[in-house]
Amino acid sequence: MRKLAVALVALIVAGLGVVVPATAAPVRAASAGPKVAIIVGATGSVTSTYRAYADQIYATATQYTSNVVRVYSPDATWPRVTAAVNGASIIVYLGHGNGWPSPYGNDAAYTTKDGFGLNYDANGDGVTTDSELKYYGEPSIRTLKPAPNAVVLLFHLCYASGNSEPGKPDPTLAVAQQRADNYAAPFLAAGAKAVIAIGHSHDPYYISALFTANESLRDYWTGAPGAHGNVLQSASVRTPGATELLDPDDPTPAGFWRSATGDLALSTAAVTGASFADTGADPAQQPVPGNATPAPGGATLYGAPADAAAGTNPVATLPSSTIVRVVATTGVTTAGGSPVYAVRLGSGATGFMAGASLIPRDSVPPSLRSTSDGGGVLSPDGNGANDALPISLQLSETASWTITITDIGGAIMASSAGTSSVAALTWAPAPHSVPDGRYHWNLTATDAYGNGPLIAHGDITVDATAPTLGVSGGPGRFVLSPNGDGVSDVVAMVSSEAGSVRATVLSAAGAMVAQISGSAAGRPATLSWGGTAVGGLPVPDGTYTLTATATDLAGNSSPSVTRQVIVDRTLGFVASSRSVIFPQGGDPAASATVLSYRLAGAATVSWSVVNSKGAAVRTIAAGTAQSAGTYTFSWDGRDDTGALVPQGVYRSQVVANDAVATVTHQAPVTVGAFLVTASAAAPGRGQRITVTASAAVGLKAAPRLVVSQPGARPWSVAMAKVAAGVYRATVTLRSSSAGTLRLKVTGAEANGTAQQGSLSLPLR
Repeated sequence: MRKLAVALVALIVAGLGVVVPATAAPVRAASAGPKVAIIVGATGSVTSTYRAYADQIYATATQYTSNVVRVYSPDATWPRVTAAVNGASIIVYLGHGNGWPSPYGNDAAYTTKDGFGLNYDANGDGVTTDSELKYYGEPSIRTLKPAPNAVVLLFHLCYASGNSEPGKPDPTLAVAQQRADNYAAPFLAAGAKAVIAIGHSHDPYYISALFTANESLRDYWTGAPGAHGNVLQSASVRTPGATELLDPDDPTPAGFWRSATGDLALSTAAVTGASFADTGADPAQQPVPGNATPAPGGATLYGAPADAAAGTNPVATLPSSTIVRVVATTGVTTAGGSPVYAVRLGSGATGFMAGASLIPRDSVPPSLRSTSDGGGVLSPDGNGANDALPISLQLSETASWTITITDIGGAIMASSAGTSSVAALTWAPAPHSVPDGRYHWNLTATDAYGNGPLIAHGDITVDATAPTLGVSGGPGRFVLSPNGDGVSDVVAMVSSEAGSVRATVLSAAGAMVAQISGSAAGRPATLSWGGTAVGGLPVPDGTYTLTATATDLAGNSSPSVTRQVIVDRTLGFVASSRSVIFPQGGDPAASATVLSYRLAGAATVSWSVVNSKGAAVRTIAAGTAQSAGTYTFSWDGRDDTGALVPQGVYRSQVVANDAVATVTHQAPVTVGAFLVTASAAAPGRGQRITVTASAAVGLKAAPRLVVSQPGARPWSVAMAKVAAGVYRATVTLRSSSAGTLRLKVTGAEANGTAQQGSLSLPLR
């Protein structure tokens, strides 16, 4: 979320002080106000904790409105909850959450999903308890009648924010998005404007900010305590036109405990009807420094404080329309006890006046209440999407304002001026008439009494260039093997820009199998498909067609990309028990590795060890029919003739042919004293890199790393032991020519035999 840089600059008069703008203050209701409904559902032994949480929420809500209704278990039955929710502007629910996708199956009407878990007389004894629960799902929730612009706050629920149940694995991003979207859907269908689900908090902020802030619901949510800043945005599938935001704990992403879905451009003030301080109001007492006007009939200006106190030697009589700037007190009073002020007129003239002859006037500069600038993104390409950027800035009072659009060099691209409480401008350049890049909107505003100017700025991104979309597998087919071994478990779709990616998956018969989407605001948007259908269940092995499109934040869409995806889970978990072996060294513990793989079903298998050029050096199986199971082979570094293979990198290669496809998976194993790896595949000169050496044999001492750069003298550093047989060194590459970087690790075995391993990398 972009942050506005807003500077309020007040008029400085005679070096005596600065006028400080008033801040918005909550308006406390006297006997009524927006309705807040707080519901605690039946949650067994946890119910008492949730009731305590709800009482904290109640204490906060009653600071702003007396219209707060509490319905707590064991009395939270559907009829009572319905009465509480109807007409409520804020609906709070703490209790069990039952959403979809879930491990427990689904019903087509979602009758128990995405709603409230409430009290129900399950045993028919006429009494409801904290442990007697019934889920009232989507059909029930859709019948509720909240107030216009209502917000639903779901605290400590499972599924509602995209999360799983305690102790269950995190869902994938796609499943988390479905869960949050599904849970919000019935509340939005009932008329609520937004659903905010927070799995690990019920902070008072979520109530108080709805009454005391004047900002979009997006800013309200992103600025909440506990926000992580890992915001992922997508368009709601269940509620067309609505926006869904997730804020996972970890950007990988993982930990889906915060979500917001709905009309997130809606102002918090629109939810509660909260009032805010009017900076144009006249104060009850004269501010110093501050503005005033003469009392009706006019007032007298004097040349000295004593004259003003005595009413003698007048300099001028000022009409009641004159704006007088009170700059200081004098310590002198009139006979009636009125203070005498030092004043300055708009003409620059100065003098003294009795306070009794002045009426205090607005002395506070205008402030910026809210900003609507379409996300600050413009795409003037003539396609009808974001070709114009409307900017609307809500001021705290009527003021004379000017808005300009400037490029980064300060050249004015557009401007508008007026006198009102809303400063507005729509920038609509001709298609492709301005280059892509960063621009700014700039506001200045001064009120009728000269307070200000208010100065505010905002960023605008002009982007008329469509993103590109990369999809796993290149232009051909992609074999997807979603069996959890970390190899080809997902099809990855990566946009070149921030924005969103949407994809549709069709079966071989042309039936829609899955629709998925993902977004990112601050980094390239990515999306992955792991072989699941709508609802999160795995699809059968077979052939599918995936079509994906990327859309950037400006609304530009990439050409769609289509891939044939073969889903085949038969072969997986191809592995080597050791990453490096050294049969040439004579150490039995380092002379062999166990190669293995797993079949989930029958297949015809060819299994071999191949060298770096792909040529087979050891054949283990050739076109062998095998049933489901795990297969192993101990390889001692010898080829088919029984000779030791040369030192180098080899791979255990398994080719499995089943009824669906031919799938090839590999696992690397190095033959040599050391396996050498680096933290960068193509480092640059001056770059800091970390080099790791895994030793196949026991060493007498830590090895050394020798660094050779083109045109420079080789140099070395000692490596440090970080685990059994693993050593590491971090170095900063020196100035040299570009070319090939050679990293050599040298060490001695316990018996004193010298050994080495090396790695060559391109050097930029």
